[in-house]
Formats: sequence, structure tokens, C-alpha cells
Amino acid sequence: MRTLARRLAPLLILLLILLLALLAFAPGLDQLPVTDRDEARYAQASRQMAESGDWIDIRFQEEPRHKKPAGIYWAQAAALRAAGPDHAGDIWVYRLPSLAAAVLACLALGWAGRPLVGGPAAWLAGAMAAALFLLQVEARIAKTDAALHLATILAMGALARAWLGQVRGWGVPAIFWTALAAGLLIKGPLVLPPILGAILTVALFTRRLRWLGALRPLPGLAWALLLALPWYVAILWVSEGQFLAASLGTDLSAKIAGGQESHGAPPGSYLLAFWLTFWPWTVLAPLAAALAWQRRRSPEMLFLLGWAVPGWLLLEAVPTKLLHYPLPLYPALLLIAGAAAMALLRGERRFAGIAGWAGAAGWLPGALILAGACIALPMAAGDGAAPATIAGALTALALGMAGLVWLFRARTATGLAATGLSALVMVWTLVAVALPRATDLWVSPRLAQATAQHACLRGPAIVVGYPEPSAVFHLGRHTQMVDAQQALDILAQSPGRFAWIELSKLPDGGADLPPGQPGVTQVSGFNYSRGKPVTLRLFTAPGRPAALPVCP
Repeated sequence: MRTLARRLAPLLILLLILLLALLAFAPGLDQLPVTDRDEARYAQASRQMAESGDWIDIRFQEEPRHKKPAGIYWAQAAALRAAGPDHAGDIWVYRLPSLAAAVLACLALGWAGRPLVGGPAAWLAGAMAAALFLLQVEARIAKTDAALHLATILAMGALARAWLGQVRGWGVPAIFWTALAAGLLIKGPLVLPPILGAILTVALFTRRLRWLGALRPLPGLAWALLLALPWYVAILWVSEGQFLAASLGTDLSAKIAGGQESHGAPPGSYLLAFWLTFWPWTVLAPLAAALAWQRRRSPEMLFLLGWAVPGWLLLEAVPTKLLHYPLPLYPALLLIAGAAAMALLRGERRFAGIAGWAGAAGWLPGALILAGACIALPMAAGDGAAPATIAGALTALALGMAGLVWLFRARTATGLAATGLSALVMVWTLVAVALPRATDLWVSPRLAQATAQHACLRGPAIVVGYPEPSAVFHLGRHTQMVDAQQALDILAQSPGRFAWIELSKLPDGGADLPPGQPGVTQVSGFNYSRGKPVTLRLFTAPGRPAALPVCP
């Protein structure tokens, strides 16, 4: 019986982490509207890929989208093919690959961390990952980051086994090179910083590189190229070399040279953001830092620090900064935090003194920011205070505070569970309730809903003054983004056509019909991508404001 229990224990752990991750990431997947700008672009391009059957060239409307490789578009297009064309306008379909990648990443972290921090700490880190705020966000957005996160964990788990001399046969090398190829197909060379950081750190401190031979470099590299290179060759051929010029020469170089798309920030920004993005496990950050320093000379900790520190310094040095960029480095930090948590559970350390109070202080900012967002968003951008968001935010705060008390009282298991649960309740409240109720932020779905009230209007839609990708996702691939005069000229010559025109773009600023006049169809909200309010009015041919009902 004991032998059977030991054999079933790993499967039970995997099942529990799987269920926990699904429970953590699934709420809000459908309730959260499509976000601008990248998610809308990814989803629309994937829809066009599924509809056209062209799995090589990536297009947003008729424009080539050559910033990232095709990997995530394949996954999203495959999800749409599986769901069926009736779900082409449902954003949750395009989020399924991110959800699956985030769930698998929690399981993969347990596997990857076993040789580095031991099985119990590694599986605990996998469970903790399900509550990590940054991963919770990326699991619900149809972009590349959750998938890159998974590929990085698998590659680093295999690399760690090679470093520690635990490679037997071809299984581990196959995982490494396959994960590397997947990363190259998902986000190009951005899969490399954690890998190179760990290799260079180990080489710098030990003067050893021969251990890399365990990964079978020559056949492994051939396998990775066999997986990744065909698409790169095909897209270079189809685009006549423009993909390479756009992805490396324009997109990547712009990020390195300056703050691309107004996303510039000074060095140290990621360290400041860490107290939100790593929440709620910022509560363990001081204890984990002390543990890392104490064990810094061990081969395992040296590898973990090499995984996280060089890549972090590189990101801080690059002018373009976005909150999700450090995500591939967070598994190393989670493993160190998991080791610190196991030390607490075993009674080897205490949540007390400077480390304890610093952890409590580190947990508090993220908790207050998120609770404030849950409560304030429906009030500032919706119909007013929402009892559900207030209750959710206060419940999450109460759970987190109780978790701190239990940690200080050495009831570690209960304290960790309450801390993790507080994060789940907080994010559920934010993404499934608060954000959907902040309706002023979601202009594009309201444009589509208002358009649907006029069944006789024919597309393609025309949009003036709101050049957001989400408008294309909701109004259709052939949506035209033009200026006001062009829109009015088209309407004058095209019976049945319609245009949504931002009032400030009209020659008279819409003075002929003041905002709010009865019978006028218009949508007001806030364009958070550009940080300004917008009011779009529906115009129909031959160029007059549309009253309800337009259609007989």
C-alpha cells in the first residue's frame, strides 16, 4: 500500500496543480473584452490566417505583420479552427493558447525546478505560479508571452539538468532543443537571454562549458533548425526579405535604441514594478533574497541567479519597457521563493524580524493598488460603485492580511494558502467583474453593438478618429480608417454605407448636432491607448448623423 501511495503521489500533485491553475486562470477569459493594442492585432491576424489558410504570411487587414514569428498565430488560428467559424468574433477562443501555456507552465516549473531546489520546493513553486499576478494577466491575453514563458521553463529545466550532470539519454536534449525551436517560432531571439545568461554566469564563475556537451549540440541544433528554419525561409521568400528587415531592423532595434511607442522608462523601472508584477509572492521576496545570498556559491543557486540576474540587467538597460518583459525570468525567482517557503514549512527559518516585516511591507503596495483598481474602475469608467467589486477587493485584502498574521505566527501552510487565495480572489474580481464594468474603456464592442441596431447598413465600416485595432476586430477585417473628409466623400457616393466619426475630427466639431441630442446614435468613452476621451457619432449616406431607427 505504501509503495502504491508513493507511486501515485506525483500524479496526485500534478493533478492538484493542474486543477489549481485552471481555477486560477479561467475566470474572466470571456468576460474581459479584447484589449488594445497588441491583443487585438494578434487575434485579428490569427482570424485572417484561419480564414485564408495562409500559414506563412501574417496579415492585419492588408498590411504585413512582420514583428513576430508565426508560432502564436498558428496556435490561435488552430484554436479558431477547432472552435468553428461561429466563434470568430469571440476573444476567448484566441486566448486559449495563452491559458493552456500558463497552465502547463505551472506544471513545467515543478519539473524544471526539481534538480535546483528539490521536488517539494519545485512543486510548491509551480502551485505558487498560479497566483502570480503577471502570469494571471498573461494567461488571459491573446499574445506571445505566456507561450514564451512555457518554452523558457522547459529549456531552462533541461539546461539545469545538463549543468548538474543529470542527463541520461536523449530525452532531456530533445526537450531543450524543441523548447528552443518553439521559442524561436514564438518570439524569435527573445527566448535566448535566460539561456545565455545562465550559461555565461556559470562559465564566468566556474570556467566550465564542457557540460553543454550533454545536450548533444550538433544533432540538437540540427533538430531545432529543422523545426524552426522552414517557416523563416518561407517568410523571407514570400516577403522578399521584408520580414527580417521589419522584425529585427525596425521592431527590435527600435526597442533597443529608444522607447518604442512611448514605452520608454529609466533603469530601475522593473525593480519598482516588481512589487506589483510578482505579487503576492513579494511577501517572500526578502526571505528569498537572503536565502539566495546564503546559497550563492552552490551550483544550483548559481544557475538560478544566472537565469534571472543577467536578463534583468539587460531589460533595465533597454529603453523600451513593458511590464510583461521580465516574465521569462520570474520562474527562477519563483523557485527561490519556493525554496524559502519550504524552509519556513520545515521550521528552518522564521517569518519574523527584518525579513518578515519587509515581506509584509512588500506585499502591501500591490494589494492596495489592485484593490483600489477593483473598486475605482467601475466608479470612474462605468455606471458607479459596484458592490461585487467592493466585496471582492475587501475579501482579498482580508485574506491577505490574515495570511500575514498566520505567517508571523509560524502557521506557514495556512498563511501561504491564504496569501495565494487572496491573489486569486483579487484577480478574479479585477478581470471578471471590475474591468468588464468599466464600460467607458471598451469603445469598440459598443460601436459594434450600436451598429448591429441598424440591420440595413452595409459595410465595410468606416472609422474616423479612433484608429484602434480592436475596432477592426469588432467591426470587420475591411474596416476603413480614413479622415473625416474622406469618410463624408465615401458616404456621399455610397448608399447604405456608414461611418463612425469622432466629433473633434469634423470640420465644425459636430456643432450642427450637439452631443446627447435625442435620436442621434453615438458612443462616448475613453481611449486608454492614447489617454484621451472620445465621442464617435454614427453617420450614414449621404453624410448625415444617424437617428434611431435608420432602417425602415
